[in-house]
Amino acid sequence: MAITRLPTLAVRGLVIVSALAFVACSPAASSAPSATSTVVPASEAPASPSEAPASEAPSAEPSEAALQEFAITGTDYAFEMPATIPAGLTSITLTNEGKEEHQAQVAGINEGSTFEDLTAALQGNNEVEALGMLTLSGGPTGVVPGDSGTTAGNLPPGQYAILCFVRSPDGVPHFAKGMIAPFEVTGTASSEELPAGDAEMTLQDFAFVGLNELDAGEHTISVENTGPQPHEATLVELAEGVEIGDLIPMFTSTDPPTGAPPFTSVGGITAIMPNTSATIDVDVEPGNYAWLCFVPDPASGQPHVVLGMIGALTVE
Repeated sequence: MAITRLPTLAVRGLVIVSALAFVACSPAASSAPSATSTVVPASEAPASPSEAPASEAPSAEPSEAALQEFAITGTDYAFEMPATIPAGLTSITLTNEGKEEHQAQVAGINEGSTFEDLTAALQGNNEVEALGMLTLSGGPTGVVPGDSGTTAGNLPPGQYAILCFVRSPDGVPHFAKGMIAPFEVTGTASSEELPAGDAEMTLQDFAFVGLNELDAGEHTISVENTGPQPHEATLVELAEGVEIGDLIPMFTSTDPPTGAPPFTSVGGITAIMPNTSATIDVDVEPGNYAWLCFVPDPASGQPHVVLGMIGALTVE
């Protein structure tokens, strides 16, 4: 991993700072989103609810509810995915076939706006206007090259976009290089609950609560955002000798980083709105980890990570 990893992750957070706080804290990229994203035709997408076999209908028991699969492939710099999926409980998997880290921020396009409106706002360097059109719905983040990440949520019908806010080493966010794509969620909204994970965590203003330890291996973590602000949960494995208390100075320092990277991304979920629940699949080895949130506080303009939204996780 290159030494540029730390500023890349920190700058990605600042992109979200300018967007979610609706305050332009950093300049938008000068290049417009390209049309390189590939969307699979609807005929190849999962069947609509009316076409799906009865045996695939979600169970009445929340703990046994069925999740449809929404597979996304990320490259440098495009998404490949179905053009339409049915509404309801959805497992979202991003497979990274690129050479840079990627994420898949799933976002509903609010009524009265279109995907064309969104791309026009981004092309005009107006992130405030662009993000004001979106309802943030999670999706995998921290997916390193050659790996995949999975989250799950309940997607209501409507028009959506997927974006990658990660910046390349040249400072340009991936969405400006083509990692933005539309898709449609069809059918009827589901009132079913996500299957419960084997661990739970609450996102608050500004803390990760309820999950400090995990056994090594695969886990599904249930996440609920109870704060009044949107939150994300990026999981990183700390390098040897790095402690939680070392991270805030790293993110606030204006000096170029030196030495080995302080952590490695191992997954997580992009921003979700208040009063929203989701799940994150992780596969962790023994070590020391941290949860990070780069969503900003509108009052101060500071990313939540700078305000103390860092959670320690020990894996044994």
